[in-house]
Amino acid sequence: MKFRVLSLLVATLMTALFSNSSYGKGTGELNEGRALFKASCQNCHSDGKSGGCLGPVLAGEGSRRSKTFIESRISNDPKMKQEFLRLYGHAELMPHLRVPAASAKKLAAYVASLPSIHEGYEVKPHAKNNSVKRAESAVQDKAKLVSEGKKLVYERGCLMCHSFGGFGGQFAPAFDGIGSRHEKDYLAESISNAELLLGKSGREYGERGLVMPPSSLSEKDIDSIAEYLSSLK
Repeated sequence: MKFRVLSLLVATLMTALFSNSSYGKGTGELNEGRALFKASCQNCHSDGKSGGCLGPVLAGEGSRRSKTFIESRISNDPKMKQEFLRLYGHAELMPHLRVPAASAKKLAAYVASLPSIHEGYEVKPHAKNNSVKRAESAVQDKAKLVSEGKKLVYERGCLMCHSFGGFGGQFAPAFDGIGSRHEKDYLAESISNAELLLGKSGREYGERGLVMPPSSLSEKDIDSIAEYLSSLK
């Protein structure tokens, strides 16, 4: 009899535990949010371990932003769009993909749960033994190379991530005065073989070894762009 009562009590407790709606909903919401993140967000954003490098790393976002803010940033619900304007204080700097309200809630829950990366990040180029040979431009004078490089910078989307004179993106180093900070060879090497490694500098991005978005730049194009950037003193 005592055994039957004990068994009944254990069964009742287990049923109560696993039928708890908030527990089940929370776990399921995070799992669904993780799946949505991988499908819709990871090409541009990183969760701190893997992902893209065009948008900010979202590790630790929950310690910087409220769940409501994150949801309002990505929801296509008109009310949430208005809430984002209220919380953010001004119009979007860059148009962002928005998703259905239900998906936005799950994504926001997942992003808000991502832990911070305490070690920080450091950006470094590839080792020189992995360098890509660049075309010789002996027959072209420097002025022509600078002109061609400037044209490529504007035409090939470099300013989507980099900026110059206050115009452009905010995700990569500004081009203002870059020629006074780095030699031409360093700039060309960075274009060919940019790599992001984990460190303790406090900068974004990490040990996943991300590179700049792939491009179809030829060796000649890279040489021209490096020549132009090195002229920006």
